[in-house]
Amino acid sequence: MKRFKKYSDRKGEIPPDFQPGDKLWLTSKKIKTARPTKKLSERLLGPFGVLKKIGSHAYHLKLPQQWKLVHSVFHVSLSEPVKQKTTLSLHQFPPRPVMVEEK
Repeated sequence: MKRFKKYSDRKGEIPPDFQPGDKLWLTSKKIKTARPTKKLSERLLGPFGVLKKIGSHAYHLKLPQQWKLVHSVFHVSLSEPVKQKTTLSLHQFPPRPVMVEEK
């Protein structure tokens, strides 16, 4: 175990710490959407609220009802924090709902 820790610590990456109530974007890497190809699919899905931190690298997210087949716990590497815009834009639209393909 010491050898694994030594190589892991060499990278020095500390996972971001999100609190319940924070908003996260979810990458669409591991989620199969109803789009015809992965190329046409959105890169980031959401934003979703954090319900609870699980361990040091996973978060339980509040997903929409249409995503009932998707597990709601995600690794921190599959998410990005929502950055608050400081400038006002006239054309800020809410993100469209994404349909997840049922198996």
